[in-house]
Amino acid sequence: MLQLIQLFVDMMERVGFLIALAFAFSRSRWMRSYMSYQGDRTYQWRFLFFFSAYAILATYSGVTVSDYTYRPAPWIGEVSPTAAIANARTVGVVIAGLLGGVKSGLIVGIIAGVHRYSLGGFVAVACMIAPILQGILAGLCRNAFKKRFRKIASVQLAFLVGFMAEALQMILILALAKPWDDAFNLVSLIGLPQTLANSVGVALYFVLYNTMEREEARIGAEHAHQALQIADMTMPLWRLDFDKAVAEISKVLNEEMKSVGVFFSKDGKSWVAEGRKTQHANDLIIRVPNQPQVGQFRLYFEREQDDNPSRRRMLSSLAELLSQQYAFVESDRQTQLLADAEIRSLQAQMNPHFLFNVLNTVKSFIRTKPEEARQMVMHLSKFLRKNMSHGNQRLITIRDEYELVMSYLSLIKSRLGDQMEFYADIDERLLDHAIPPFTIQPLIENAIVHGIKNKPGIGVIRLSVKEELDEGKLHARITVQDNGVGLETAGSDLQSEHAGLALRNIEQRLNYHYGKEHPLEIASKPGEGTIIKFWVR
Repeated sequence: MLQLIQLFVDMMERVGFLIALAFAFSRSRWMRSYMSYQGDRTYQWRFLFFFSAYAILATYSGVTVSDYTYRPAPWIGEVSPTAAIANARTVGVVIAGLLGGVKSGLIVGIIAGVHRYSLGGFVAVACMIAPILQGILAGLCRNAFKKRFRKIASVQLAFLVGFMAEALQMILILALAKPWDDAFNLVSLIGLPQTLANSVGVALYFVLYNTMEREEARIGAEHAHQALQIADMTMPLWRLDFDKAVAEISKVLNEEMKSVGVFFSKDGKSWVAEGRKTQHANDLIIRVPNQPQVGQFRLYFEREQDDNPSRRRMLSSLAELLSQQYAFVESDRQTQLLADAEIRSLQAQMNPHFLFNVLNTVKSFIRTKPEEARQMVMHLSKFLRKNMSHGNQRLITIRDEYELVMSYLSLIKSRLGDQMEFYADIDERLLDHAIPPFTIQPLIENAIVHGIKNKPGIGVIRLSVKEELDEGKLHARITVQDNGVGLETAGSDLQSEHAGLALRNIEQRLNYHYGKEHPLEIASKPGEGTIIKFWVR
């Protein structure tokens, strides 16, 4: 009994050394990549080489057993015909099969078995066949319990597979080794210590493996949180001018990633520099679908960073987030540029026709009503000046838009005279609220051209700017109302390209600034008029 305990202790010493060795190599990038249950086949040959060498080392580091006893030795070179080896070879073969599958277990088993056969001994044949069958058994168990080997239960499963594999070897020794009495005495001596030690060795490896997996999961969660935090900080920065945006983002990356320098380059040339360069760098490439590469942020560090899968995924995800942010903001910017272009297009379509009518009126007033002609020229000058200045701004005050409306109405009333009346009810406290340019004036123009112009009698237009409750909060509400023919009666006129473009353009810009899908509230009754409202938030 004492001899069995001593053998078990010696076996555990060797198993402990081999497990520590396997765990150390498991930290390497190539082995971690292959050992994941998805399995990167690029590194398969390295995996096979390591565990084959591991199994051979386990054989050499075993203890020689002969004459019903054993002799610890630092290294085994050969085995006498009447001797055998108590060793941890099974640990390497079983781990290879559990992590790499049937093919890996079979290859490692064959190499380990052939090597053991070359050392000789009366159990050489049994010990050659055993690793091959053990590798196949472990691979089959890996396929059968693939999902469970990712959890804590893998420790118990690994112990069970190791126990079955070692029991299989003992059965083969009893079945194939001659003389049978010597085989029986050998199994009686080494069977229990070697089976327990190797089973514990396989289980211990998976204890360490699970610990490493949990640690990487924790690090991965931290990396994901860091990437999202950086993305949250950089999102508003992309709305700045491009040069300023990448400069500010470089500062954020430099601070949050704990780097010593961040450089942004485009077309091979550095645009922005933050900090200094070193020999250790990581790239965050900014790409947009169907477009050339936008550029890249290169992060420099004082020392080489850990090249683990979690960090690589974090850097890749951060680059993708920055790319998506750029694409989103750029798309948003292009939409706004398109809206600005539509404003200019609208102005270009409006001005010639409008100017033609105003100038004809001025021409007719020069002799008969020279003072009114002079006033019209002044109003026209003021209108055109505001028209051009507003076209270069994204937001103006309600006051500026109202002055544009009054200049426009002064010109229109000179032509229409008493056929049109205009009333304004405006809360002066709201005049400094910002709104997109050309929102009220086109609505007034639409009411005149497509409303009261086609109505017999006097046309009335009312403009209201009041503070009212909207979704529980006070906001300015702008209303343009006319007593014209209404939308349905206006028919083809309201479907004209000019009217449709004007209303569509106002809708798009209000949607862009205030986020409401249908910002214009339109109510119309044939023969009674039209009311158009929108909120200024």
